[in-house]
Amino acid sequence: MPTEEEKSLSEGSETVRRANTQSAKQLALALQSAVGLPDAYDCVFWLADELLEDTRAQLWQSIDGNMRELKVAYINSSMGWNPPEKRQELFNSLGRFILLSPVNKPDEVAGYSAFRFEHEAEEDILYCYELQINPLHQRKGLGRFLMNLLEVIGRRTKMEKIMLTVLDNNLAANKFYKQIRFQLDECSPTYEDLDDENGTEKVDVDYQILSKLLT
Repeated sequence: MPTEEEKSLSEGSETVRRANTQSAKQLALALQSAVGLPDAYDCVFWLADELLEDTRAQLWQSIDGNMRELKVAYINSSMGWNPPEKRQELFNSLGRFILLSPVNKPDEVAGYSAFRFEHEAEEDILYCYELQINPLHQRKGLGRFLMNLLEVIGRRTKMEKIMLTVLDNNLAANKFYKQIRFQLDECSPTYEDLDDENGTEKVDVDYQILSKLLT
């Protein structure tokens, strides 16, 4: 169940409320405009509450098992690693999922994105909570395709920007997001890193909030 804060984010504007009423089938219409999906893969959409248990297990395994380096990055960060909280965030009922599977193995998750529609700081945003590609399927353009698809969805639903959080020590992710033109968002803790001369200490964090405008 969404917390009061999450519910506030999901109902903060009429645009976001409309986006959150869209079915998986309606969201999948974005595939008509997205580019870059390799022929060897299929793409499907799911709302969080509609996910099958086996699919949920695979999605969680991509973080808790397959992506061991990412798990270590969380453990060593100020955000910490709390499996129950992470599962709750991942499978929140407001979440939407894009799943990629090999054409010849439709039950195998090769990669996925988990996202939500939210209204925060007077802006309508598509927040990308997870972008995961199974190691066996990396370097095939799947991550770039998923981000392109999120942009299409964001524009179709009238969102103003895409946002995401990335750890400083996740060097590969930082490089990837820079390549696809994400920038430090003004709500990121280090956007205005004031010095002591202004009476404000520098913010000591090990993550950044990035964004890309859609308008």
